[in-house]
Amino acid sequence: MQEPPNMSIAPFPHRYVVTLENDRLQALPRAAIPVGAPPQFGGAESVWSPEELLVGAVVTCLKTTFDSFARRESLAVARWKASGTGILAKGSSGPWFTEIMIHVSLETAPGREQEARRVLALAERNCILSKSVTCPVHIELTVQVAEGELPPMPERAPEPIRPKRAQGQRP
Repeated sequence: MQEPPNMSIAPFPHRYVVTLENDRLQALPRAAIPVGAPPQFGGAESVWSPEELLVGAVVTCLKTTFDSFARRESLAVARWKASGTGILAKGSSGPWFTEIMIHVSLETAPGREQEARRVLALAERNCILSKSVTCPVHIELTVQVAEGELPPMPERAPEPIRPKRAQGQRP
């Protein structure tokens, strides 16, 4: 499990800036990625489509949310693999995603399988992107017992200091 250098949470609101120029999507300082229409809409297979990016973003958000809760619970995970499938259907107002299905397979220490299920359920309820999309997100989990030694747990990030909200302000 690769850890980002700093897992503390910055004060809200957060702002994310992405630019698209010459069919290359970029969020500095990261490298740009080639994007375009998917083959289903006459595009090339060699670029990331908005549809794939959406499904990939939901899968990645679930993983990073899981990592946060696993760290808090000191749940070591030897392997995490997820695959996501988004179903795009055509409705009366045009194409839209009807559902996103994610299959997660992970390995953890003997006796921690139920805890892994509980932590994934927490991640499912708290994943920012799956809460933000309008279609349902279904998650299926397979938990296996890891053979051999598990990687060391990363240090738990300090809890952020959250400013008090003004009365009537949304959480």
